[in-house]
Amino acid sequence: MNRCSMLTLSTAALLFWSAFSSARADETLKYRSVTHVTNVQTIDAGDVDGHLLGVNRQSGIASFPDGSVATTYFTTLTDFIKGSGPAIVSYNNVTFEDGSVLWFKTAAAVVAEGNKSIVKGTLTVVGGKGRYAGASGDGIFSGARLAPLATGADLYLDFTVNVKK
Repeated sequence: MNRCSMLTLSTAALLFWSAFSSARADETLKYRSVTHVTNVQTIDAGDVDGHLLGVNRQSGIASFPDGSVATTYFTTLTDFIKGSGPAIVSYNNVTFEDGSVLWFKTAAAVVAEGNKSIVKGTLTVVGGKGRYAGASGDGIFSGARLAPLATGADLYLDFTVNVKK
C-alpha cells in the first residue's frame, strides 16, 4: 500500500471516529413536561388518618426550548399522608420525534398546599433507544400538581437531565 493510500485510510478512520464520538457526546436536556393523571389506585395504610399507598400513571407532552416536543409518560409509587410524602419511585419514558427514547427513574418529595402540590426530586437515567441507547446520567426536576391526586389532575415539571452517552 502506498503512502497516499495509507493517508487516505487514516483520514477516513479519523473522520469515522470523529463522527462516532460526536454522535455519542454528552448532553443536557432542559424541558417542561405537562402531564395528565390517567389512572390512580390507592389503598389505606390503616395506621394514621389519611395515610394512602398508591400507584398512578400520567401521560403528556415534553416541550423543549428549541420548540421541539416529545411524548412522555410515567408510573409512580407513592406513600402519602394527607397528600404529602415521598413519590418513592417513578419510571419515566420520553419518546422523541425521531423515535429515540430516554428512560429514567425518579425519587421526589411532594408537599400538599391546599389543592396544589409542590414536587421536587432527583432522577437517574437508566437507558434508552436510538440516540439514547446505553445512556446513563442524572438530573433534577421540580414543579406542581394543580389539583389533588386523582384521575384528571394536571402536573407540570421542569427537568434538567444530564445524559451521558
